Amino acid sequence: MDWKARKAELDRLHRRVRIARTPSLLASWAAAWLRPPRAAHGEPIPTVGSGQVAITFGGHATALVSYRGATIAFDPMLGRWIGGVHRAIEPGLAPGDLAGVTIAAISHAHADHLHLPTLAMLPRSATIVVPPGAAARVSPLGFARVIELAAGADVVLEGVRIAATEVDHGDDELARGNAYVIAGDGPSVYMCGDGAYGPGFAAAGRDHAPDLALLPIGGFLPFSFRARHMSPLDALYAFEDLRARLLIPIHHGAFALSYERLGEPARWLRELVVDRELDAHVRVLDPGESEVFTSPRRVAPRAGDAASAVAADGGGAVITEVTALRSGGGPRPVVALPHRSIDLVADASVDLSRPDVRGPVDIRFDDSVPAAT
Repeated sequence: MDWKARKAELDRLHRRVRIARTPSLLASWAAAWLRPPRAAHGEPIPTVGSGQVAITFGGHATALVSYRGATIAFDPMLGRWIGGVHRAIEPGLAPGDLAGVTIAAISHAHADHLHLPTLAMLPRSATIVVPPGAAARVSPLGFARVIELAAGADVVLEGVRIAATEVDHGDDELARGNAYVIAGDGPSVYMCGDGAYGPGFAAAGRDHAPDLALLPIGGFLPFSFRARHMSPLDALYAFEDLRARLLIPIHHGAFALSYERLGEPARWLRELVVDRELDAHVRVLDPGESEVFTSPRRVAPRAGDAASAVAADGGGAVITEVTALRSGGGPRPVVALPHRSIDLVADASVDLSRPDVRGPVDIRFDDSVPAAT
């Protein structure tokens, strides 16, 4: 896959897109100082069983990933301010929701992702995973373990394998960081807090082929900002490269850090989803909203295949050996995508084994991509 050709195609497509923009960031910041943040969705963190994972969107780039026996906080940030920028909507998580966190994964050291006041709310028994060079910022908080993980390395914690993968958010000290693939007792999850479209997504898709992808969609206007951030269109290309089954957008709607209006990333993504009939592949969560996902059935590998998955009846998960897949691996097991998003209720989840739609998705964008208005 030639990512440079895909990037050139994205640049061409963006030139004909119109986005509702804020005339003045300073004026929007000043107006926000006088307004309290809107209330978030707010619902209990779901309990998961074997073969399941729950994703709770905490707002901005924060997500809670819950497996049976392990809870991972990704880029936890419950603060109301980033410098002089006021939060537009309350966090979707309360401090008490962090009490059960066993692992925190930090993408990079920018303050809206590595937020020390929120990290201080976590149990000191938690393990904190950070990119190279960031441990010194976290260590004074006194956690049991702080692990620096470089792209290409992985570690097993609480029965969950965490693999760091490449992402390009810039080359200064605070911007250098990781995306992560989390593989536990349930669907695997790719998490990217910030970054431009680049070759790291196809590499992660080749090596890990995650089930779910949490991808950032805000901070892209003016389009020169796409050197460090992704638009919704960029994120859909990254999603295709990842060979993932379902996309959950993050990094949007909370802080006015660029010139697109706060609601534009989610609005444009929804428009693209409708136009390209991608409803089966995208689940937009409000801050505080959760969704539970059930593992796809794994099929037994042929002799010599790298995957260690076997058939699992009744929704039970069998974890694919990430280290084996990294070496090149055999063909990916054929699984099904969910036909539609299902709102979380006490006894329901999105079953990734439903036979309605096969994956991975092939998006096939061209010049007919709709212009956002």
